[in-house]
Amino acid sequence: MNSKLKHLLLLAALACGTAWAEDNNTFYFTDTALMPGETTSIELCLRNTATDLTCLEAEIQLPEGLSVVCDKEGNPFATLYRNRLAEHEILANVLDNGNLKLLVSSIDGKVIRNGNEPLLSFRVQAAETAPIGECTVETVGETLLVSTEAEAYYCVGVTGNVLITDDETGINTIQDSSFKLQNGNAVYDLQGRKMANGKLPKGIFIKDGKKIMGK
Repeated sequence: MNSKLKHLLLLAALACGTAWAEDNNTFYFTDTALMPGETTSIELCLRNTATDLTCLEAEIQLPEGLSVVCDKEGNPFATLYRNRLAEHEILANVLDNGNLKLLVSSIDGKVIRNGNEPLLSFRVQAAETAPIGECTVETVGETLLVSTEAEAYYCVGVTGNVLITDDETGINTIQDSSFKLQNGNAVYDLQGRKMANGKLPKGIFIKDGKKIMGK
């Protein structure tokens, strides 16, 4: 029996009970930014602190102009974060509609380590003609999480922001060290993560498609 079939049989066996997702069993994406023609990674994160989970299944839809990056054999570049999924395997596939299908599980039913951090990342590329501006990556249908008690938790409508910018070299310097981020001020670091409200730390960031420097 091949590895893929084992994973599918395991998922089917575990998902015999059902329950709606709790607040502590929810997915979320990290925000990211890139330019047309560039590639970057998007992280799929999981907040779970009270439930022992063993596997997950998700289908992810990318916005117009963004596509999944694959190797020569057509396998998506998807990487597990071993601090949370040390004994798990990932199966990733691009569907005919361009969506990314992910299945993460452990043959031995090992537990996903509890926390509020990324589980995995996958590579995406912006087309040269990708529309400039902020768009959304989102899950399709019900994203499945299975607990050690064979209960199935579902997350619906999980979204994340992707900023596509056409500014390559312009750097505007913020001289005022008291500059603070307010609601509605979308500022990203160079890894594409959206900055929280508050004082902008030292470093280079992206705001409104422009590079800025916090001091």
